[in-house]
Amino acid sequence: SDLLNSAKIWEACRATSAASFFFDPIVVGRFGEEFVDGAMGANDPILEVWDQAQLAWGPEPLEGRVKCLISVGTGAPSLKPFKDDVLHIGETLVAIATETEQTAERFRRERSLLADTGRYYQFNVNRRLEDIGLEESKKVNEMAAATRRYIGS
Repeated sequence: SDLLNSAKIWEACRATSAASFFFDPIVVGRFGEEFVDGAMGANDPILEVWDQAQLAWGPEPLEGRVKCLISVGTGAPSLKPFKDDVLHIGETLVAIATETEQTAERFRRERSLLADTGRYYQFNVNRRLEDIGLEESKKVNEMAAATRRYIGS
């Protein structure tokens, strides 16, 4: 397709992070295809990426063709108690819907050959970022420190 042949890596990354409350949609390709937030359906789009790659590159199994696949997570969420009123039930359901760890683990299980042969990497700062929201850009020093600790571990 046109997007497969013309999209730049940064455009694909930006399209997957088009959180509509914080960022404008991104327009990619010569036909001006617009991408918006997919968080409620695919907060970790690794399964969708795999399916689309399989469609684009044909019926031959991808496991033998992929040299390197990198997934960058958004941080492991902290455990929060489930409160028993309507307002908090909604918040909890949103938290469940955006849980990325289960998706990453499912992909790792289903495509274990990639991880076992050093071709799949999932980077995810596990602690200290879960309470920093997208709107809190002024906490860049905290984010950088947590990321440095993660990379150094």
